[in-house]
Parts: sequence; structure tokens; C-alpha cells
Amino acid sequence: MATLLRKTLGIIGATLIGMIFILYLSSHFIIIDSFDKLEEQDAMKNAISLKNTLLFETHDLENKAADWSVWDETYQFIQNNSSMYIENYLMDETFLNQRLDFMFFYDNSGSLVYKKALPSGENNDQTIQELEEHLEQRLYLLEHENETIWKTGYLVFAGRPIMITSQPIVKNCKSGPIMGTVLMGRVLDHDEITRLNEITNLEIDIGHIRNYTENANDINIPESHNDENINISTLTEDANIYSYTHFNDIYGNTAFSLEISMPREIHTQGINTINYSLMVLILTGIVFAVSVTTLLERSHISRLKKLQNEVREIGHHGDFTRRVFHEGDDEVAYLGQSINRMLESLERTQDLIVKRDVTINAILQAMPDMMFLIKKDGTICNYKLSTDKCIYESPETELNITIDDVFPGHIVEMQLKVIEQALLTKKIQTMQYAMPVKGEMRDFEVRVVVSGDDEVMAIVKDITEIKQAEEMRKKDLLLKEIHHRVKNNLQVISSLLRLQSRKFTDKKTIEAFRKSQNRAKSMAIAHEKLYQSRDIENIELETYIDTLTKYLLNSYGCNPNDIKIDIKIKNITQGIDTAIPLGLIVNEIVSNALKHAFKDHKGEIQIEMFLKNNDLYMLIIRDNGIGFPEEIDFMKTDSLGMQLVVSLVEQIEGNIELIRNNGTEFRITFKELSYKRRDY
Repeated sequence: MATLLRKTLGIIGATLIGMIFILYLSSHFIIIDSFDKLEEQDAMKNAISLKNTLLFETHDLENKAADWSVWDETYQFIQNNSSMYIENYLMDETFLNQRLDFMFFYDNSGSLVYKKALPSGENNDQTIQELEEHLEQRLYLLEHENETIWKTGYLVFAGRPIMITSQPIVKNCKSGPIMGTVLMGRVLDHDEITRLNEITNLEIDIGHIRNYTENANDINIPESHNDENINISTLTEDANIYSYTHFNDIYGNTAFSLEISMPREIHTQGINTINYSLMVLILTGIVFAVSVTTLLERSHISRLKKLQNEVREIGHHGDFTRRVFHEGDDEVAYLGQSINRMLESLERTQDLIVKRDVTINAILQAMPDMMFLIKKDGTICNYKLSTDKCIYESPETELNITIDDVFPGHIVEMQLKVIEQALLTKKIQTMQYAMPVKGEMRDFEVRVVVSGDDEVMAIVKDITEIKQAEEMRKKDLLLKEIHHRVKNNLQVISSLLRLQSRKFTDKKTIEAFRKSQNRAKSMAIAHEKLYQSRDIENIELETYIDTLTKYLLNSYGCNPNDIKIDIKIKNITQGIDTAIPLGLIVNEIVSNALKHAFKDHKGEIQIEMFLKNNDLYMLIIRDNGIGFPEEIDFMKTDSLGMQLVVSLVEQIEGNIELIRNNGTEFRITFKELSYKRRDY
């Protein structure tokens, strides 16, 4: 017996060790290779995304330059070099709004008419200077075959890539003659790379920079510039995987690369997966070996020791649970072995049936769903409601109920059709219905499976909470989409107002357009904050006011180092019905201070908001400027801005107070307007 046990354990151990070794080696090569390929595909997708982003930026730059090159004012400016054109259109704000670092205007003889480049904190002056010297030496970017051909691409000077476009200056109808060339572009400096990081949510860096060389460009000048000048590659290290988007310069030579770094989390996950799988496999093998050994000892070896004198008793009683003891090598021993194998087979079959019954019973008891055994005609044979009764056991008496006694008529009709379809196809069928339960409408899902020739099992699950959660998610997504579209429409209105204001030269008219533009932008920022927030019903005021005031400083061309805005609003949120009027009030008062409060354009504006008591808020906007004129009653002034402030305070059911002391201070007390969400 000991020899048999040792052989059995040896076979089991050798089999498990071999299986574990084979599975480990095969999974290591297959899984790791799959994870590495998936990781490389992810890196390539990042590079393609970055490539598409740069291509979009290039096309956007072309479109901006196209607007300038076919503008009649530009056509006239090249001829007369009018200072009005420079004052009205070539302002710093124009460069900031269109994200341009420089603009060059050349006449048709290749002479520079005017240039402008914004100063940069990264000292891009050398880059712009080398670009200008390059344009003096080479006329490739200043020559155009006809009115519809322009040149766009990249150049590298002073170790900095430049995105540049060159377009012929023609009339508004895109007819000649070509009067000159307009060049514009931006430097891919640290700020631009940071912006790309934020747009793509990737870790991007510039590498493999090759400055422009005259000799290299004489060799290779492409006939056209398109997306084929960009290619992609990857590099894998132990800790990180890098993908590279390679860019050629405008002459077709290698210029620079953008590197995207990504930690090798997928590869690490693959290694961890294999290790965890190996541990689980080893533990499973140990449990399996122990279980097999225990079962072998109990079901065979230990029983053989106890069957010495039981042959007559088994023959007399017919007890299949009893075993005979056999020894020797004669016919009796062989017969005893055959009888024992037969008895073991019968006993195991009986044990399996009992175990199956116990397992099925336990599974059904643990299931929270309702279950019914239903005949084809609708008769209910058995049922289980929660865990009170077990459908696996036959009822002691006939139930004598049908589905008509349990469900309304229209649901019964649906169930009979589903039962008929299940019995016909022998496949699982599903249906959903709603019915009142204890005065409340509930949603249910029924799965029908065949359990006999004319009998099915119907498993009923309450899915009310699931459907309610899905409906709420859809409504929240719809509300976010609405806020996003409202924000886009308000931004379009703001952009249209800005474009329309360029047609006027009267300062009052331009200022009126700017105020309207700022008001639209104020409301657009509010909807943008709601769209970006997890809470689609409330706006976090600190970030909202901070974004709004930064926009106003930029709009009025104020230096943040000269006019400082101190915002003291902590952990206060408001619904959109209150937040938008507050934003418009801040817009009007801060705009008025930026225009009139500071003689030398230096000063400070403080914006403070706090909860005064349980439900009353206080908003304070003060500046240390020249002060509000004593002779003007702000409640009755002709100023549209102050009239709007007074009207908005009334709209939020508040009070406003003006304090003239070392500047101007407005104090506004209000209660948050009640807002009830309506999910229709």
C-alpha cells in the first residue's frame, strides 16, 4: 500500500511540475510578447495623435495666413506702407489672440516692408534674427509660381524649431498680380511644448534638433510639402518606451523630432500577471495533490483494509457500500477485485448524484432572483421567492396555480410567447416588463431556459435600480453636452464681435463691442466650468472668477505685474442661475476699474466673497485707484455697465453698496437663488 501511495504521489508531482514548467515558459513568451506589442501600439498611437495635432496646427496657421494674404488692406499696405494698418491690425493683442510669434511682409522685389515679433521669455530674438538673415540669402520662401500656391513647413534656427507659412499677397478675389509675400509663424519653445502637453495629455520633449544648413538644403528641395514629410518611430528601454514623430524642414531635410515618453506599465503588468498566474498554479497544484491523496486514502486504501470478512454479508444484504477484502493471486481474488470495482463504481455514482443535488440546491438558495418552473400552458410547477423556498425540491402538494394568478394579463401574454419560443428554439430567451410592487412601479428582466420537454425555468431579476442609474447617466451626459454647446455658441458670438469691431475706428464703438464680447465670454466661461466639472449643477467660483479676471487683463492689454488681482474665495459653489449674474457683475466692475481707476496703469484689485451668515453671502470688489466720482450716482448713471450691475443685483435679489474710501469698493449681499433640477 505504501508503494502504491508513493507511486501515485510521484506521478501527480511529476505531472504538476512538468505542466507548471511548460505553462510558465509558453505563457512567458506569448503573454509578454502580446503585452509588448500592445505597449508599442499604444506608443505609436500617441505619436500619431501628436502628429495629427501638429498637422492641425500647421493647417490652422495656413488658414490664418490665408486671411491676411487675400485682404485688400494688406494688398494696399505693401504698396504704401501705411502706419494706420500697423496701428489698427498689427497689435500685440492680435499676435496673442492668433498665437503668432512673428509676421514678415515683403514686396514683390523681395524687400522687407515690415516685420514684427513678440518678445519671449525664452529669448527667441536670435531665432528670429537668423530667420531674417536666411530670408535675405535665400528667396525660396519669397517666390510663388502663382496666386494659389503657398509654402508651409518647419525651419530650425538657434536650436529652436519654427512653424512657418509663406503666402502670396493678392487681391480679395485671389487675383493678381502678386504684390508681395506675408510670412507668419510661431516658435516651438517651452511654452508651446507645454501647451501641446496639455492638449494631448502626453509627456512631450523636443529632440534630435538639426539647425538649418545652406549646403544641405541645396541638395534636397521638395516639389510639395505635405504629411509625408513626417514619420514615426519607437524606442524601448527597461523603464520607459519612447515614440518619436520626426519632422523634415521646409526643404525636405531632417529637422527635429518630438519625443513622447511613456512608462512601461503594460510590460510590467504582463510580468506581474505571469508571476501571479504561476503562484495560483502552484497553489492549485498543492491543493490538488493534497485532495487527491486524501481522497485516495479514504476511498480506496483505507477501505481495502476493512473488508476482510464482508463477502457473506454483502451477498446476504446486497449493501453496495460494503467492500470485500481480497488477497492472493487466484480466481477468488480476481472476482473480489471485480466486485469491488463494480461496488465502487455504483457508490461513486450515487455520491456524485448526492453531491450534484447538494451543489445545485446551495446555488439556488444563494441566488437572490425569483425563479419559477413553468409548463408550456402556464402552470407553475415550483417556485422560489428570495431564499424562502427551494425550487430544486418538488413541492409536497400540487401548487395548482398558473402565471395568470401572479402577473397581469399583458405580461402573461408576453411570457407565454417567450416560453413557446424557448421550447421551439431550445435557446435562452429574455424579456422585460414593469409592474407595480407595493405601490411602486418596478422594472424586471426575465430569462427563460428550457428545463424539460414542455417545461421551462423563468429567472426573474429586479433591474429597477440599474435602469434608473442608466437614465440618470444619460441625462447627465445630455446636460454636459448642452453646456458644452452653449459655451461654444457664446465663444462664436464673442469671436464675431471681435471680428466686427475691426471694421470700426471709433474708440467708443470699439469699446462697446469689447464690452459685449467680454460679457459673452463671461457667460461662456461659466458654461465651460460646468461642462468640465463633475458637478454639473454648481460652479466653483474661485476658478471661475480667476479665469474671468485673467481674460479681462489680457483683453485690456494690462500687465499682470502692474495691476494685480487678489481673489479670496474659498470653497464656495453656486448654481448657474446665480453664478452667471455674479460673473457679469465682476466683469462690469473689474472692466470699469481697468479702464478708469489707475492713472499710471498700476494698482491692485481685490475680490473677496464669504458666507456672512447661514444663507447670506457677501461679495466685495475694491481697488486702490482714483476713486468713483463724487458727483455721479451709480444707481442712476447713464452708464450701461453700471445699469447692468444694478439690474443683475436685483436679479439675484441682493443689495449693493458703494464705499468711497482710498479707492472704490462695492459691497453686494445676496442669497443663492434656489434651483431645482428638472430631469424630464
